[in-house]
Amino acid sequence: MVHVESVRVVFVDAETGEEFARTELAPGQLPDSFEYETRLDLGGEPWAVVRAEPPAAAEFLRSGSLVLTLRRIRTMDPQEMKYSLPTIYDPLPATEEPAGPGEHFVIHEDDWRQAELVSRQLAGQVEGELRAIHEIFQQHSQVVGDGASSMRVFDRIHVRMAPAAPLSTGVSRRRLSELLPVGGRPYAGVRFPEDPGRVVDSFAIDSGSFVVYGQAHGDRVTTLCLALSPDAATESVSGLEQAMREFDLLLADWCGGRLLDASGIGAFVNPA
Repeated sequence: MVHVESVRVVFVDAETGEEFARTELAPGQLPDSFEYETRLDLGGEPWAVVRAEPPAAAEFLRSGSLVLTLRRIRTMDPQEMKYSLPTIYDPLPATEEPAGPGEHFVIHEDDWRQAELVSRQLAGQVEGELRAIHEIFQQHSQVVGDGASSMRVFDRIHVRMAPAAPLSTGVSRRRLSELLPVGGRPYAGVRFPEDPGRVVDSFAIDSGSFVVYGQAHGDRVTTLCLALSPDAATESVSGLEQAMREFDLLLADWCGGRLLDASGIGAFVNPA
């Protein structure tokens, strides 16, 4: 394979879509491939790679041309930082190349596992996390703005790492699908907005006023979450209630700071 002596690199700002710099680099100055969110330092400022065209060295060393779309990484004083959420889950799941065509359920990284079903046996762990979230509300939050434009912001965020395995008892994906409303639309999986990959072992089913999503190994569900559809009409949650009772599950509404059993799921899915 013939490689060029230098590669022409064009830098594009992801926010504007416009080229802002270009240079010539020797092959030894470039990595073998550009992974999503690879960090670069340009003129003393940090940038993250959103897209590399082409992504692999074998291709850009052959063509002598590489286009990098970058997102500027902005930093700020932690004391001035405000969050719109009291809690997030970490770490995020791994992603992989989609196995085939099909629409994916897209969810923001910060919304991953924000309303999830957990085994009743883990209620103690959940309540410990909820106490930490209640402290965030009480000591590290304030309401800004007036009237309909007001919102609560937080100067600290609780990062959850538990429960790592929220379903301690077996939950059947096949049985879950049977219990959800007839006509629910299945997705090809779950992905995040700026990541073209699919969350490993993910699934999602749109049931009308809510989407059930998570991860499963074969028929065994390992993570089971809910996301509300704000524009959907009120629908029955009897199938979801039955699933919670059959598998002895509770709903951890992390951002709401509450733990609900099957009798309270209707108020969560169809809030007044």
